[in-house]
Amino acid sequence: GPQEENSYFYGSVWHGFRRCMAELDDYNLEVLELPYYPGTERGQAETLNACFEQYGGKIDALLTIGPTEDTARRAVQRYSSAGTPVFFACDDAEGCGRIACVQADHDMAGRIAAELLSAQLSPGDAVLLCAGDAHTPSHYRMAAGFEAYLRENSVPLTLVRADGYHDKQELRLRRTLAEDARISGAFSVSARLSVLLADAVAQMGRAGQGRVVASDLFGETVRNMEEGLVQNILYKDPAQQGYLAARLMGDFVLRGIQPPAGVHYVESRVIFKSSLAYYRASGAVCP
Repeated sequence: GPQEENSYFYGSVWHGFRRCMAELDDYNLEVLELPYYPGTERGQAETLNACFEQYGGKIDALLTIGPTEDTARRAVQRYSSAGTPVFFACDDAEGCGRIACVQADHDMAGRIAAELLSAQLSPGDAVLLCAGDAHTPSHYRMAAGFEAYLRENSVPLTLVRADGYHDKQELRLRRTLAEDARISGAFSVSARLSVLLADAVAQMGRAGQGRVVASDLFGETVRNMEEGLVQNILYKDPAQQGYLAARLMGDFVLRGIQPPAGVHYVESRVIFKSSLAYYRASGAVCP
């Protein structure tokens, strides 16, 4: 799994995967964990290719985040072409020969955020959509669901869309918030963007002045909610995604059980400040 965001979304995916592996401890499975670092020489493609060259046909199954780049897709295809069963968590990728993928319903998640903000904002207000990376399905499908809800329900809000994913975003978001005084609500499609958006709101002294829906539950979004920078969190239960993907893989390899569907969805939920204590107590919050 990617390490770049390990303190965010993907730390929880690892947590779920390891919980499932602990339950399968009696089977004496040898688990190879392959952390990778997106955008570096040790990215997903390089890490998977190096593992394939070292272990090749000795690997009984592969579980990884659905690849979003062509080089990573080709790396995954090496495994499936060699007869290794492949499973994905979080993002799906067509044409890689995977057995199953476990993910949030990204379109539905975007619609939930749009419905929530539509109920909270006034006609004529503007809503900011931090739409993320155009190549990451979980980002662009969530953004598309958000826009579709506003359009299909003729919601009287002006959509202001901010594309992009990298660190310069905070300055761009701050500029966007400064230039458009009508913006009174915002939604970000990823964990990292949620942090940048809350930072921009804080820098501008706009805490509590609008409605911000953040993605994913981890230390920083929790703190941002407590400080009034974020009003709601869209929780896609990444630990459950990692757990269920690992369980489908285990059932397939150990028991020959074919997953009942190619794509399995984990329910997305909205967290309010009132319900935060429950998630903290349940251990769902990554540090």
